[in-house]
Amino acid sequence: MKSFQSVKKKWEFQEAFNKGYSYYNSTLVLYVCPLPEEKNQLKVAFCAGKKLGSAVRRNRIKRQLKHAFFTLRDQVKNGYTLIIIARGRAEELDYQSLSQSLRQLLGKAGLLQV
Repeated sequence: MKSFQSVKKKWEFQEAFNKGYSYYNSTLVLYVCPLPEEKNQLKVAFCAGKKLGSAVRRNRIKRQLKHAFFTLRDQVKNGYTLIIIARGRAEELDYQSLSQSLRQLLGKAGLLQV
C-alpha cells in the first residue's frame, strides 16, 4: 500500500511551482511546497518530459523513481507536496545512480529525517 498521495490536479502542480522551493542536480529537479499544518500527509508526483524519449523510456524512468522513493519513504518528512522531475541524464543512469541522486536531492532539501 502507498504511504503517500499522488499529485494529480493542475492547481496542485501550479501551487507547488509558484509557492514552493526548487532543488536540482544533474539528474533530477525537486519542487517542495509545504502543506497547511492540519495536513500531516505527503503528496508526490513523478514526471518525465517528452525530451527523454519514447513513452516506454519515460515510464521506465518514472517506475525507477517511484521504487527509489518507496525505499526512502520512511525517512522522508510528512507535510509537503513533492514534484520530482527527471532531467536529460536520468535516461543514461542505472537504478542505483538514480536512487543515490534522489537521496542526495531530498537531503539537500532537508526532507530526510536523521
